[in-house]
Amino acid sequence: MSNDIERELAKILARDNELRDAEASEKRKQEAAVAAAVIEWESRVEKVLLPAIEPLAAMLKGAGWTCDIERTPHGFKVAAFRGDMVVYGSRERPSLSFELQKGKDLVALHEATPSGVRLDSKILGVSVEPDVVKNRIVEFVRKLALK
Repeated sequence: MSNDIERELAKILARDNELRDAEASEKRKQEAAVAAAVIEWESRVEKVLLPAIEPLAAMLKGAGWTCDIERTPHGFKVAAFRGDMVVYGSRERPSLSFELQKGKDLVALHEATPSGVRLDSKILGVSVEPDVVKNRIVEFVRKLALK
């Protein structure tokens, strides 16, 4: 009887070790994926996305708007406004930010307009195409231009 109990406990412990090893392996894979996403996002912002949106900033400025593109610790922010526009309930200027979410490989969009501040429900991947970013900026300006 004692050997059966010991064998059963040994099986339970072996299975527990397998599960712990699998969890640790999955966690390492996830951490590696996040680290790779950070590197990819940083490079993509500098080399692809910021240069792609510069013409939009120039068009806005040419039309009498103020448009500033600012690097942030986890992405970038486009502030666009005309006149004395401010964000609802604040003194900040309207802006749209693209930020890599901490510990994830996803990019969140935060929009601040005279109507309010919101987290955009559309989450983007780190390999987001420049046209997607440019279209989102155009949508943002459309909201401001109609105010």
